[in-house]
Amino acid sequence: MPGNRFKSIVRDIKCLKIQGASQVRKWAMKALRWSVRDSRARSLEAFRRELKGNAVTLLRTRPTEPELRTSLRIFLQQANTGSPTVPALKRLLLKALDGYEGERVQALKDVAENGLKVFFDNAVVFTHCHSHTVEAVLLKAWKAGKLKRVYCTETRPLFQGRITAANLAKHGVPVTLMVDGAAATYMKEADFFLSGADAVLEDGSVVNKVGTKALSLIAAREGKPHFVACSTKKFDPITYFGVEEKIEMRNPREVWPDKPGRVQVLNPAFDLTEARYVKGILTEKGVLKPELFALHMIKELELDKNKREWFSLIRLMK
Repeated sequence: MPGNRFKSIVRDIKCLKIQGASQVRKWAMKALRWSVRDSRARSLEAFRRELKGNAVTLLRTRPTEPELRTSLRIFLQQANTGSPTVPALKRLLLKALDGYEGERVQALKDVAENGLKVFFDNAVVFTHCHSHTVEAVLLKAWKAGKLKRVYCTETRPLFQGRITAANLAKHGVPVTLMVDGAAATYMKEADFFLSGADAVLEDGSVVNKVGTKALSLIAAREGKPHFVACSTKKFDPITYFGVEEKIEMRNPREVWPDKPGRVQVLNPAFDLTEARYVKGILTEKGVLKPELFALHMIKELELDKNKREWFSLIRLMK
């Protein structure tokens, strides 16, 4: 059975106390660490069954998080290695978790460094919601003397844009927060629109916080490029196999706690921006065109529709 620390992290991810794809992945890996340490399973079969159950529980906390799915898949692959005993497998998994997290920390630094390539002196940037990766890019640009000001939306209904504004302000970055509906008026003040990504699909389209598509269209109308900052782990391989990316629907009470009974409230967490509206994706491997990003990942992952592990993964996602 999962321990209290595992359950606490699951609860915090579900209620968005832990938010942002990289933070969800980070804390999910911590939850797995606790599940490995706390397990009382005596046989390898029971231990692996317990770990798979915990991985599925974490998977279901946020349906639209391929970075989370990728890390869970890697973890389960490690769990199925030929370790002779439960203690030996525990040691292997804890070491693997440490190594994976170290790789992601370096990847974030590399994304921020590569992100400087799209900045010029005194750049004004428009952003949306809260992304740790976008924040890292903006702070890197600020320290390099390339950032003049940031405009960001409040991002209803949970106001994640306030997190971005507060964090940037702590570092001295001039930042202006606005209501979501004001974006169409103020986008023209920016040099480009910079968003994060919760998922990049097999055709290069980007799934991100709801409102991203509207802002991308506004940016296009104003002649402002839309850049996306994310690691290559945001690529969602299951879309290569024809599986549609799930768009999480949040509780309507987040929008209107005491709504009248006959009013329907839609509260999607994400939307999809087609690749043609995205000028480039800032990654740890450089700045890539959306379509090239997808092709690069398909090749790197050696995706093969006949590989059993991928079909197993698809079944797990459903």
